[in-house]
Amino acid sequence: MALPKAILCVLGPMTAETPPEEMLLRASGFATATIFWSELTTQQRGWTQLLPVLNDTAVQAWVFSGKPAGFTDELLSQISFLTLALTRPAPPLTAFVLTGGEVEPVVADTLAHIKMFQGNASFAAKLMAARLKPQAEVPRPFHVVAHVDPLLGQWLEIGPAAPDIWQGFMAGVLDAEVIAFGVGPRGQLPQKSVLHYPQCGIKGNWGDQAFTACAAHNEIDGNTACYLRVEGCPQAIFVTAPPKEEGATPAIGPQQLLYLALF
Repeated sequence: MALPKAILCVLGPMTAETPPEEMLLRASGFATATIFWSELTTQQRGWTQLLPVLNDTAVQAWVFSGKPAGFTDELLSQISFLTLALTRPAPPLTAFVLTGGEVEPVVADTLAHIKMFQGNASFAAKLMAARLKPQAEVPRPFHVVAHVDPLLGQWLEIGPAAPDIWQGFMAGVLDAEVIAFGVGPRGQLPQKSVLHYPQCGIKGNWGDQAFTACAAHNEIDGNTACYLRVEGCPQAIFVTAPPKEEGATPAIGPQQLLYLALF
């Protein structure tokens, strides 16, 4: 019988020594591959290369190890994008192993399934046992899928949860930039798109955070989605009604607002 696989992502500088977390995972029965995150991110969007690996259902654990300071907002945003991009039925068991200090990273909606460990020798055995239990599904306030690729960049596929229908939309991100968008069938980036009264490069502030957004008056239902190309590491995604007039200052209030935090 093939061993369950684990992907270990080590934060911090590369070393020639085998990380202790790898030895613990192997001792618990995982066939383990180790990746030094600093090496992966030397390439533009190098982190997106993990997606086909993580989509292999034989990979049953995805572990990050490092000091609390290494779990940056940028890293958490990238983990959220990869999690949203998975096409397998459920993400692999995802764990943060903190190797120094007791301050745990604060994770948001998309990462609520992550297990936290304070660098102890029992984390690997606990993951081995947990893989046999059904994983709780993380609820999302709307349909959202990520598409990530080293060449195509980062895209978000956003639409209403069934049976809702959106009569137009304004969709955007906090602390990042929407640089292109379109509308098309769900499941793949549209090659062309017909947009009704499109607006791109909408900018504003949500409290003390800057956002950029796009808007159109296309109807979006359970078979269609709006697609946003994003630059940067967004803190959150939001959807609300489109501005009533082109050039109007967008207002984001609690009414008709859908929000998903990424870190």
